[in-house]
Amino acid sequence: MAVAGIKIGFDFPELERIRTELRALGNKEVNAGFLGEALEKAINPAQLRLREVTPDGPTGNLKRAVSSKVKTYPKDGGAVALVGYERSAVGPSESAQGGTVRAGKDRAFHQWWLEFGTKPRQINRKSVKPYDRRPYTKVMKSGKTVQVKGHTVKAGQNQYIASSWNRLGEFEMEDTPRQPDGYRAVQTKPGYPNAFFKASSTPFQIPPTPPGGVSGQPPVKTAFEDSQSKMAFILTQELRISLSRAWDALTLRDSGSITGV
Repeated sequence: MAVAGIKIGFDFPELERIRTELRALGNKEVNAGFLGEALEKAINPAQLRLREVTPDGPTGNLKRAVSSKVKTYPKDGGAVALVGYERSAVGPSESAQGGTVRAGKDRAFHQWWLEFGTKPRQINRKSVKPYDRRPYTKVMKSGKTVQVKGHTVKAGQNQYIASSWNRLGEFEMEDTPRQPDGYRAVQTKPGYPNAFFKASSTPFQIPPTPPGGVSGQPPVKTAFEDSQSKMAFILTQELRISLSRAWDALTLRDSGSITGV
C-alpha cells in the first residue's frame, strides 16, 4: 500500500532495551502481537500530521489516500508500521474534472512527484490535431472589437503546447488585457493547478517542480520529522505496558497467581 511512507524503527536506546527484554521472554508470536498493538497507537500522530500537510491538489487524491498499516511477523517476533499513501487503485473512482485522471481513495500515483520533485520537461513536438475554436471577441490594435465565429481549425494549432486538457478535462480561456507591446497573457478558467495551458511557436521547457511543491514541504518527510518525538514517546509507553503484561502472564502461568502466593 504505502510506497512512499514513514517506517517506524527502533533507533532509540530505550525502545531497543524494552524490545530486547520482550525478546528474552521467548515467545515470538506474543512479542509480535505486543509490538503490533504498540505500533497501532504510536503511528496515529504521524498519520494525522501527514493528512494536515498534504495539499488538496486538483483531484484531492493524495489527501484521500493517506493511510497506515501494521504488519506483525509471528515467526521472528517482529512488527513494522507504515504511514503513507494508498495507491492500489482497486477502489471505486470517477473522472476528477472530466479528463482521463480519475479521483478515488487509493490513487496516489503522483506521491513521488510531490515528495521528491520533478525534472524539467521539454516540449519538442508541435500540436497538429484539428480542434474546435469557440466564438470569441477579438480586440484590434486600434481598439475596435471584432466578433469571431466558432469554427474548426483543420490544420491544428501548429504550435508547441503543454496543456492539462486531456488529463484534467476541458477549460475555458479568460479574456486578459493586451499589454502595450501587443502581448496578451494566457489565463485558464479554472486557474492553475486545476488547469494549465502554455503555447509557443518554438520548443520550450516546463520548469522542474521542487520537492514539496509550492509549499516546499515534502509531506512524508515533514510528517515524520514533526511527529517523531510523539511516536517514540507513545511507543516507549506502550511497550513498557506490554512488557509488564508479559511478565504478569509469565508469573500467573508459573505460580498459579499474579502475586505468586
